[in-house]
Amino acid sequence: MENSDFKKALHFDEFPAISTEKWEAVIEKDLKGKDYKDVLRWKSGEGVNPLPFYREENVRDLSLSPEAVAARGSWNVMEPVEGSSIAEANKEALHALENGASGLYFCPAKNYLQSRSDLENLLKDIQIELIALRFGSAISSPEVSVWLKEICNERKLNTEELSAGFNFDPMANGALTGKLASKAEIENTVNAFDESFSFCAIDSSVFANAGATIIQQLAFSLAAGNEYLGLDSKLAGNMHFNFATGPNYFLEIAKFRAFKRTWSQVLGEYGVDNNRSSIHAETNFWNKSQSDAHNNMLRTTTEAMSAAIGGCDTITVHRYDEHFSDDSGFASRIARNIQLILQEEAYLDKVADPGAGSYYIEVLTDSIAQKSWELFQDIEAKGGFYEALKSRYIQELVAASQKEKIEAYQQKEKVLVGVNKYKPDEKIQNLEFRIQNFAGFDQDMNECITIDKISLLNIEAELKNGEG
Repeated sequence: MENSDFKKALHFDEFPAISTEKWEAVIEKDLKGKDYKDVLRWKSGEGVNPLPFYREENVRDLSLSPEAVAARGSWNVMEPVEGSSIAEANKEALHALENGASGLYFCPAKNYLQSRSDLENLLKDIQIELIALRFGSAISSPEVSVWLKEICNERKLNTEELSAGFNFDPMANGALTGKLASKAEIENTVNAFDESFSFCAIDSSVFANAGATIIQQLAFSLAAGNEYLGLDSKLAGNMHFNFATGPNYFLEIAKFRAFKRTWSQVLGEYGVDNNRSSIHAETNFWNKSQSDAHNNMLRTTTEAMSAAIGGCDTITVHRYDEHFSDDSGFASRIARNIQLILQEEAYLDKVADPGAGSYYIEVLTDSIAQKSWELFQDIEAKGGFYEALKSRYIQELVAASQKEKIEAYQQKEKVLVGVNKYKPDEKIQNLEFRIQNFAGFDQDMNECITIDKISLLNIEAELKNGEG
């Protein structure tokens, strides 16, 4: 080391650039003449099938729009608060905030807010101006939004500086329950919300957890958002989008980037500039297992990483045992700490759009954007998202995708560790699958249309049923 000269100039002439054609020739030789684009192309099952490698020329002609996909880097750790009573929920919320959460998602199975005083008690000792705040579908109503505005006024808070919203999504809820509110009722309810907050929720997680592909999730979100813009383009400022983040790491990163680009394009058609709708991501349920359940911690970690790198504003990591067990406290702490580790130890919140410039991610972003835009146009040609739900078009797309996913795991083309491969010694006798966060609206609808329901997917449950 004493004789090392660190001041000596470095030269890389001994490593001449190798053309893509030469690389392809070597690959095809190794494949004995087979076309690598056929043999090595990844069949993702998500509507886009990537090649094994990409180079600079693959992004040279892409219409990259950094400003459209730019991420701020940091995100809020959104804690789901599932307490069934106001006192219990308030206690859970304060505990979460004291232990690292920077956002609260109140998601009871049933409505517990009957008055303004109920909301005051729910938010007691919580500085809502310092956190992200969301109300689940069961407690998302115009009445609650009015109470929240009154509380903000009483606390002398500027609502323009708050991050607060309601998960009012009658179309996703209709797909889940089979009861779709009439267009007139949706419009009347939308007009009754206090416009100080975000209340037009576009929740594609319902479809993702039923087996929808990434392309479908984006197209559905664009189409549903366009329905609201058709009512009034000013609603762009009252929208937020909710996605489920899945196991296909790079595809999920590209999904969020592609959505920002395509949604910006939709807004441009309405003359809406510089609008940045909030994007929330939550880890999905369909690939979570009760058998060898601790594997779910690893799954949710990579899913959260995709959402963080993709530039989401808020992220929820669900408990590893959420779909089959009540919260013991430990599972919630681990779920919260996964995000805290990504922020405090992995520093993923310190870089804006870390995927920018990656040939692979940029090509995936462009491909997903184009394909989802094409499906969005197909939905619009059928009268828009609302009409596509009524005609079963959306349900049929999701059902076909769900069927493909199930078959891929049944045939072991895809692996779910601990379920269809590397199974643990212990056996689950009574497999239970329940998801509290998909509770429907608690309020009555005066006018509704009966439509076909989508069915939520859980791979482990499907494989278990197949054994019987």
